[in-house]
Amino acid sequence: MLQRLLIIFILLLPLSAHAKDVSLSMIYTNAMDKELPFAIFTKGDWQPNPQARFVKVHMYFDEPFMVQGLEIDTCGEAIKPNISVFFNFDQWALRLDPDLAGEIPEAMRPQSGKNPNNNLIFDNFMQPIEVRSLTFNFESNTNFKICGLNLKDPKGEVYRIKAPKVIQGSVSATSVLNPIQAYEPINLFDSRFEYGWASDKKATNVGLTFNFDKSKRIEKIRIWNGYQRSITHCYSNSRARKIHVTGDGGYAADIEIQDVLGSQVVDFPKAFEGKQLKFEVTNAFMGKSYKDLVISELRFFDGTDWFLIDPSQKLQTNIQKNHELFEIARADALLNESYLGSNIEEYVKEMEKVYGDIVLRLRADGSFYLAGATDPSESELYFTLGNYEVKDAGKNGIKLRLFGLYYETEMYGDCNGCGRDCNKHDLPEGVARQKIFQESVTIKPMGDGSFEIVNLSGGKKLPFSRIVLNKE
Repeated sequence: MLQRLLIIFILLLPLSAHAKDVSLSMIYTNAMDKELPFAIFTKGDWQPNPQARFVKVHMYFDEPFMVQGLEIDTCGEAIKPNISVFFNFDQWALRLDPDLAGEIPEAMRPQSGKNPNNNLIFDNFMQPIEVRSLTFNFESNTNFKICGLNLKDPKGEVYRIKAPKVIQGSVSATSVLNPIQAYEPINLFDSRFEYGWASDKKATNVGLTFNFDKSKRIEKIRIWNGYQRSITHCYSNSRARKIHVTGDGGYAADIEIQDVLGSQVVDFPKAFEGKQLKFEVTNAFMGKSYKDLVISELRFFDGTDWFLIDPSQKLQTNIQKNHELFEIARADALLNESYLGSNIEEYVKEMEKVYGDIVLRLRADGSFYLAGATDPSESELYFTLGNYEVKDAGKNGIKLRLFGLYYETEMYGDCNGCGRDCNKHDLPEGVARQKIFQESVTIKPMGDGSFEIVNLSGGKKLPFSRIVLNKE
């Protein structure tokens, strides 16, 4: 199974000095319910969609730091410890599966139940890990809460995680690419690299207007320039080079943005104070394939704290709309679940070959994950991280446009803080087997709890033609 990961040590990382405060600008989940997962650190508790399985929580830290243990506070409730933890996407991974207990060193096994709160404690890593991002997959767990996350330094001391404030406000753009749900400007604050603001075939003379509910002071911004869902997406689309900033009280200034992956902090020449701020992109780094200008994420700094505009209301609206459309098509059971299938056409043609399972996870937030084997021996895997747009929904099924990034490799590059120039051609190993894709599929209920998904290109873009899906 694709999900059965063991502990993998890929790199030996050096020990370095640590700081007691760790800044976290991005955290998101694929199973949002009522609020953003920033609430773990700002409010003290957070719950994903209670019905969702394979809930993921992704955290992107502003600077790397050393970790040699962690503790998940599940609000006093015991949960199954079969959790997957990914450090820097795939640089180091831990699969906490009771079935694999004999294969996991004693020091790395979950120590659930050793304190009154039933916290999951993973101490005494064999070596400290330099952390840039963390991903938690809660696997089959449902209806759980998180009341805290403690990350421990090599001395066993707990870091204090500082998250940005979430404020009320709005943002609009002079140009937005379709589909709006994937590229509207509120996506600048959703902590998802799969979404962002994109203009429609314009690289310059496009802009953003931010309206804050109360007067704010802004001294600098943190910006993720370009489409940072992958290196390929980044250099294929245009990125901001110069931005003209205007606002209340006659404020005017110009700032320059670097052409790098990862976040960058840009100081304003003078502090802004007011309720309305405008950005106009006056110069850009041109994309190799598309003129569309993309900015992935944005944060503001008021001199004391970082803050962002709350995107949760818009996210909830999009989630509800997707549920309604899938319900019309009698396919709502697919959302926030995991389904397995096989490439039926290939299996029929070559009965003697055994093809591995295909995994499909459709999320109500408009994202999806698709993975499988590119050959019968499963010596190489493909996976797809993408978005979907509902094109049509009726009682006989639903038609989706899928778009995103396709890989034929088990590696996934962490572009958080990597600092690579989008224009460079000497890209890391494995990038050549990435491709940006868009594809149309139909999904139909089969009446027995299974679903049929048909690739309308017959497997020319994504490596399947017809799949019968059953709940994992």
